[in-house]
Amino acid sequence: MTPPLIHDAGADTAGLVNRTSRPTSPPSKPTTVLRWIIPAAAVALVLVSVVWGWRVQRDPNVKLGAAPLVGRWHIRFGWSLVPAVLLAAYVSLRGTALVARLRFGWMIAASAAAAVGFTFLLAASDGLDHLLDPVVHRTEYWANLATLPDASTMLHHYGTTEFLLQYSVHAKGHPPAFLLLLKALAALGLARPWVAGALSYIGVGVGVAAVLLTVRRAGGEGLARRLAPFLVVAPYAVWMGTSADAFYAAIGAVGALLMVAAVTSSHAGRSRVQALGGGVVLGLLLFFTYGGVMFGLVVIVLTVGVGRHDLRRLMTVATIGVVGVCIVIGAFAAAGFWWFDGANVTRGFYWAGTAQFRPANYFLVGNLGAALIAIGPATIYGLSRLRDRRALLIMASGAVALLAADVSQYSKAEVERIWLLFYPWLMVGAIGVRRPRPWLAAQSALAIGLQLALVSKW
Repeated sequence: MTPPLIHDAGADTAGLVNRTSRPTSPPSKPTTVLRWIIPAAAVALVLVSVVWGWRVQRDPNVKLGAAPLVGRWHIRFGWSLVPAVLLAAYVSLRGTALVARLRFGWMIAASAAAAVGFTFLLAASDGLDHLLDPVVHRTEYWANLATLPDASTMLHHYGTTEFLLQYSVHAKGHPPAFLLLLKALAALGLARPWVAGALSYIGVGVGVAAVLLTVRRAGGEGLARRLAPFLVVAPYAVWMGTSADAFYAAIGAVGALLMVAAVTSSHAGRSRVQALGGGVVLGLLLFFTYGGVMFGLVVIVLTVGVGRHDLRRLMTVATIGVVGVCIVIGAFAAAGFWWFDGANVTRGFYWAGTAQFRPANYFLVGNLGAALIAIGPATIYGLSRLRDRRALLIMASGAVALLAADVSQYSKAEVERIWLLFYPWLMVGAIGVRRPRPWLAAQSALAIGLQLALVSKW
């Protein structure tokens, strides 16, 4: 089968005839100007978030350090970054041709493996002995494992302030599912930091595969192939290595894939099974991160946009999906944890912590500045030239969720990590670029530059 990025000669000839049979005219001035409005606005927003952030972070309670990013700037040169540079160079030069040539299944596997490799090489550039530092940091999940009670006791008390006061910031800020997963791994004799860290890399690979499969369902194989190299060298890879949020992003992507598959399936029975599976997976996401609520907007926009031509199928899928979510909520409630109690307690910890010192007016802008850095210049430039409605729909799903999260004020800074749920869907904008090689190089350079100059706890 000829990949959709390779056109036959007949099609090219027909296009040439059509082009020469009528006079051509240069693009109108308004169109040309509009194409530069989005990139110019993005650059301005990043600059404002940096300059304004320098003033805001003078207050040590704000805990930024590299506004709008969390961390500190410290350039550290070394040969350890060379493998990441070589992989990035290969993807930039050969990635587009490779994904056009491979069978789709192999393309998915290659893209997922390359994304895992790039993320790992970036994280390992500070030394293999520091690779798991984010996992064992005192604020992370691992710090709680030795003192947690049995699963039943934990779930019965997890929605109370008194219980969570004993544990780390990440336990206070998240539902219990990831800790339950770590406890299950410990019961299997896998209580090792490298196992917990491996979950993030598994999330990177599964997430890339699920997003590409969803894009094929929602927009066609051609869009998925054009997107693949950009997912491999995305700048936000810097924050994915050993970050549990990379694992959550994969869960969300799998849930979205199942729901989109359900509304596009030609087999009614399979569609129902996929919808139920999607609902269960998205229900589980709610118990890994409270941000799963916002990710629901990604799923809603995608499923409604893709399934709007068959309202009966859409309503059936939505109903079964909601049932799947309710099954998970009910199961956790029966085990002792009521999601709304946990969310309310976490809200109290959030407003009593660093969030109280972080001015809302700055972070409405600063969060977006951090997000633009995370998705890179190719996404913004490509969006300004993107005309494919299917691609715009996919990108809109991520944008709606991200903007809702920003306005909610429950994401004041740290969004370079917290919003990993949304970034892959925004990356679809990058397919709007006409010459991918220089833009893949730009994305790679930004990712490597961030790894080289930014020190953060992720």
